[in-house]
Amino acid sequence: MKRLTDSDSSDHMFLLTLAVRIGPVVMIMLLAVEFFFAPNLVLLLLLPDVAATALIVLGAYKLFGGLARATGSVLFPSGAGTPAPREYSEQEALVIRGRYVEAADSYRAIIEDEPTNIDARMRLGSLLATECRDPAAAEVVYLEIRSLKPTAQQDWVSSNALIDQYHREGNRDRLKEELAGLSRRFRNTDAGASARRRLKELHDEDAGTGERPA
Repeated sequence: MKRLTDSDSSDHMFLLTLAVRIGPVVMIMLLAVEFFFAPNLVLLLLLPDVAATALIVLGAYKLFGGLARATGSVLFPSGAGTPAPREYSEQEALVIRGRYVEAADSYRAIIEDEPTNIDARMRLGSLLATECRDPAAAEVVYLEIRSLKPTAQQDWVSSNALIDQYHREGNRDRLKEELAGLSRRFRNTDAGASARRRLKELHDEDAGTGERPA
């Protein structure tokens, strides 16, 4: 598969993403205002609303796209300063269009170039577990994150993704292992206490002193 590159196609993907995300919201707001003030004219104003929505989306694209380019070329012309967080508009656009395998391959390409990119791994794991329906591959991705020194939030999110997966699969042994590890790593937090409570419930169920979930 040909790897996605930062070119004019990325601008098109960014425009598509904006259209999908803010277009419906703008359209609904316009229709709501018109229905409140002039309900009899809603149908007549439908086409103008579509045109206005398109102009607003295009304006947002020019504004945000221009700011991003200006930040890179004017504020940090020599690469100095703190870089902006990486965006994944290309991959998100592929997901929106239902091209899940291509999106997953694109995330893998990013990870190949940036092995320590935990954010890309988190996104890949979520994509594999949901749209791609490949929990085994998602599990591998989430487990790999642990060797990359994730932040506490990244550790918590990836661990909970595994806990949810093991719960759905009925894999009680792995579920208990994951809860035990989470309770140790977050021992002095509410999250750790919650993990310990759930782990105790599982042990009680196995011992016949607790109720198994229906």
